[in-house]
Amino acid sequence: MKEFLEGRRLGFSPRSHLAFIAGGLGLGVTTSDLMSWFALGSRDTNGFVIVAQWLCVLAFLVAGVAAIAAVAERWDIIHEERGLAQLDILAGVGVLVLYGASAVLRSFELGSTAPSPAPFLLAVAGLIVVFADAGLAANMYSSREWEELEQEPIREHHRGRRRAAGR
Repeated sequence: MKEFLEGRRLGFSPRSHLAFIAGGLGLGVTTSDLMSWFALGSRDTNGFVIVAQWLCVLAFLVAGVAAIAAVAERWDIIHEERGLAQLDILAGVGVLVLYGASAVLRSFELGSTAPSPAPFLLAVAGLIVVFADAGLAANMYSSREWEELEQEPIREHHRGRRRAAGR
């Protein structure tokens, strides 16, 4: 699992990609909030509130995987960039906390026409942090040089059938 989170099998680090996906989901949360605030004439539960809740939960989950990937990446960073790796982990945990708090606060307001300012502002703060962190991760991990992995031996699964057919 560590090799997957570090990107050794992929050939690139998925850390920045996960952060940008969380940022896109955060943009969806913010857009849904703004659409629910400016939807004139809606008196009952607004669908945008529910969409924003689910997008916020999904952003929380993706940010959690990105934070785990940041911790996995920390041990393979060169010594000069350890401070940046610590900042990357801190930003990943910060995004996780911001979207988690926003999702919890939103869960109490699913019957309203628009979210209150607190979950909206937490989501906007999470959006700012996630894009700053995604830029940091993209610059830090994109230039990494990977060592060559040893090729795994390929086994033939049906040796007995070939021998039987050749007789």
